[in-house]
Amino acid sequence: MKFLDVFNKIEKGDYALTDEAVYASLQNGDELIPLYGGNKEHISTERRISVSAKTKKGTPITIFSGEGIIISLDGSAGSMTYKSNERFALNHHAGFITLKRAAIDKVNLEYFSIFLQNFYREMSIGEGSRTLSLEQIYTEEFNLPRLSVQNNILSSLKVIKEKLNSLALLKSSYKALISKEISVNYKKYQGKNIDISTCIDYMSGNTGLTEECIYQNLQSNAEHYQVLSSATEDNTMMGEMPMCILDGRQLKVFDGKEGLLITRKGKAGHTKYLEKGKYTINDNAYILFVKKSSPYKIDLQWLSIQYKQDFLEYASNSDNGTWNMTGFFTYTKIDIPAYKEQLSLVEKYKTLQNRIKAIEKVEKQYNELIIKEII
Repeated sequence: MKFLDVFNKIEKGDYALTDEAVYASLQNGDELIPLYGGNKEHISTERRISVSAKTKKGTPITIFSGEGIIISLDGSAGSMTYKSNERFALNHHAGFITLKRAAIDKVNLEYFSIFLQNFYREMSIGEGSRTLSLEQIYTEEFNLPRLSVQNNILSSLKVIKEKLNSLALLKSSYKALISKEISVNYKKYQGKNIDISTCIDYMSGNTGLTEECIYQNLQSNAEHYQVLSSATEDNTMMGEMPMCILDGRQLKVFDGKEGLLITRKGKAGHTKYLEKGKYTINDNAYILFVKKSSPYKIDLQWLSIQYKQDFLEYASNSDNGTWNMTGFFTYTKIDIPAYKEQLSLVEKYKTLQNRIKAIEKVEKQYNELIIKEII
């Protein structure tokens, strides 16, 4: 069947819901509701918006409610979350799916959101921050079992789903703690008010390094490098690329030293620590590293934790924003504590990070099980 055989047209979220518009709405003093976008999960959120909010263009926001499915159209395109009793807002990176009255005996919305999610994720295009058009959704056909079969499968998954929802909320709490701006009373400093450009350098990406390019070079016996992009999660990496000539230039690689991946497009300003390895990147990201000539000893994990807000400050305000590398390196100044004190902070954060990884491992196993079941 086709999408519009059983569903209404997707209601897209509001355009021009910038951070400024969201912050302005918080001054209204009335009810706040969740604001979702192109993120992977729409279970919990740190962003809320006033019910009387207006977009940057002065248009009142759309308030969604009732039974339906939130689907990400940009960013983590294809990701879906079932909603049954919640009021919320969406920006234009997401849409809301509702069922036609005539199809209530054909589709269980919660079943659809679980078992068709990978179908739409694979349909999305792009590297890292992916996109999914309404035309793609409306055109592609899909198959569903009888409603009674859908209901029986959901019933058998009920306990697991409840536990996974609890884990998702717990993970969100851990991430919220990690994302908080921190204030630490360091005892010793190597230097204060230091231009970051004196100790940190960067490698830009390879233009033309696409998934198609990777596929075409898979059979090469040359040394391979892990391809990084604007995706900061391990399960959304792009694969490996052999050393080659790309657009008339030798592939730029990052080899044998620690680095900090920072997204230039998509989730702009977000970072991921890179252990020593063999990496290359497309032009949606940069890799930062400590200069050999740096007079200061710096742990990159500490830098990403302590100066998280400084990285994000140079990102434009949208789910698919861009990161201003020039501005960051021109104006950012940092205080550099003793190396041992840096490591002490990193260890405290590792406890939370390890708990998040443990939750994500369970979620991955569950998703792999669902894929096997649906095949």
